[in-house]
Amino acid sequence: MHQVLQRLRSSQAGMSLLEVLVAMMIFAVVSLGVLQVLTTVLTITRDNRARVVAANLASQEIDLARDAGDVFTLVDDTYTKTLNGDVFTVSRSTQWVSSSNTSASCGTGGGTLQYKRINISVTWPNMRKGTLPVRFDTLLAPNDRINDPALGTILVSVIGGSGGGAPGVSVTATPASPANGAQNLTVLPPATDAQGCSYILKVAPGNYNVTVSRTGYITDAGQITAPSKLTQVVAGTASSVSFNYDQSARFRVNYVSDPVPTTVQIPKDMTTSFGSSYGVFYSATTTSSLTRNLDLFPWRSGYIGYAGKYLAKPGDTTSTAAYCESPNPLSWQEVKIAGITYASPVPEAVAATPGGNVDLTVPMGLVAVSGLSGSTIKATSITPVSGSGDPGCTTSNVLTFNSLAAGTTHIALPYGTWELKKASGSSWISIAPGTAVSPIVGGTATVAGVVTVDPRVAP
Repeated sequence: MHQVLQRLRSSQAGMSLLEVLVAMMIFAVVSLGVLQVLTTVLTITRDNRARVVAANLASQEIDLARDAGDVFTLVDDTYTKTLNGDVFTVSRSTQWVSSSNTSASCGTGGGTLQYKRINISVTWPNMRKGTLPVRFDTLLAPNDRINDPALGTILVSVIGGSGGGAPGVSVTATPASPANGAQNLTVLPPATDAQGCSYILKVAPGNYNVTVSRTGYITDAGQITAPSKLTQVVAGTASSVSFNYDQSARFRVNYVSDPVPTTVQIPKDMTTSFGSSYGVFYSATTTSSLTRNLDLFPWRSGYIGYAGKYLAKPGDTTSTAAYCESPNPLSWQEVKIAGITYASPVPEAVAATPGGNVDLTVPMGLVAVSGLSGSTIKATSITPVSGSGDPGCTTSNVLTFNSLAAGTTHIALPYGTWELKKASGSSWISIAPGTAVSPIVGGTATVAGVVTVDPRVAP
């Protein structure tokens, strides 16, 4: 103790290395705490400032909505605005509320339209974690009376391939037959707005044909002419009509995958199936051309092309509905023979934007035919050969070819099992064994004139 006191009294005594390290450690801990507090304060201050700006933007948007002369012009909208170095995203969503106090979207719902609900949401980058956007809501009623107890309303919705509304589509409504009191409209309905909606107000009760139209547009069913739907209008309520309608997409369809043999024919009367997540569209043809252009509805999920008429097998095993799964390569189960695995290639969906152009390949199986120069061939789908793996069809399809060229000709067929016959005067006779050869897992069929076109092996 005496030595320690002597050291403290000494003016020349310094701090040891250990004392310096302890002092620096204490200073660092205190500094980190102060820095954390300062950072938190700055973050909260910046967030509060941004929140005040966002609240002003939302309030301004609410004021603009309330000042609108026509609530029908207020639709969903999103825009950005830069203030104080922050980019604010202002989103406006709108929804009609019916007399039953439920949301009445165009194309759905019923009841008379009462008022429109406006929801404003403002967000910005670097929002504090766990905080919510700034939200303002209001209700707007039309300046003019839009409901009449003796009249009704028609809500029209037009949806494009992306799932959003299709704007700028013309809408009309005419009395149907029987009209049941329907009358010609005195005012032409407005074209669909940014949400794909149009409202036909104060309509006399009765039956109406609601039609939509726009040049270059197509329905999901492939209808190019203006589609029309029947709806019934009841006094004091709203009826809803919805269309899938968008600018058509051009698909350049190419039959037979590369490499394509020099001499190849496809049926001149074959149906092509275009499968999408919304169902299957069928397109018939009367030409044997290996390429064609086809306008389709621009579903965002795209299409898979199947040669032949593909009909999915019902999930209910007791169902007697017709099916034809052979054209779909994925319906053929993977097999393993002599250590070799045979599996169908996975088809990829091809999508096109509205008004766009895209190539779509429809693969087909090839059958080498020889010794039938000048003959006309007919192919009929039949019950699959035992052990072929063909998932089969319950419907019989008949395809015909033009006259065959000399030598060996490859005829392209949809996947499946086919019986080939050639024309002989006014009748058809089976072709001789060995005349036609097609790829099939495990070998070729030995039945005269019967071939199995298998997607699990190269054509």
